[in-house]
Amino acid sequence: MKDFDALKDIWTRQASVPKLNSADVLKQVKKNKAGYSKKLLFESLVMMAVVLLLVGLWVFKSFVLWTSHLSIFILILSCTYYMFIQFRDYKSIQNNNSFLEQPEKYIAYLKSYKRSRYNLNTRTFSAYSIAIGIAFALYFVEVFIAAPLWQTIAAVGFTIAWFVFSWVLMQSYKKREQERLQELIVNLENLERQFEG
Repeated sequence: MKDFDALKDIWTRQASVPKLNSADVLKQVKKNKAGYSKKLLFESLVMMAVVLLLVGLWVFKSFVLWTSHLSIFILILSCTYYMFIQFRDYKSIQNNNSFLEQPEKYIAYLKSYKRSRYNLNTRTFSAYSIAIGIAFALYFVEVFIAAPLWQTIAAVGFTIAWFVFSWVLMQSYKKREQERLQELIVNLENLERQFEG
């Protein structure tokens, strides 16, 4: 009898699930797509400003050691790489309108994109962080020679704290981004199933 009541409860809940309004879902997809692409564009522009700042620093500040030049070069390369990835993803999201013509193709695209962003936010971000860590370590050679020991220790401590803070932020960012993409996928899959059934 208990199993029958549980089955009846499940049946009642399933029967009361409202049908999705395709116009509302498509409107939400467009809104999420626009917001997400704006975020990627903003991140690209911020990273471009950082690259320009680093180039200006390299050109106008005189560094004593070759390690500092190598440090700035690694930072510029790392930031440029990240900027191009964000801009590429922005263009990909911005120019993909297949959800209007071929929802199943767009769902497959979103699933693939979600995997690639997860890889970017895990493996690629780790490599990016290591490169930046190496760049800071190379720069600290000059700081160690030119500054008092307490300033060097403070700079190293601040840098380590910054890396930990960035890692914590990245975990939150990665989770939110994956949830946002998963929500888009689920809404479109539910809408597609509704039209099939």
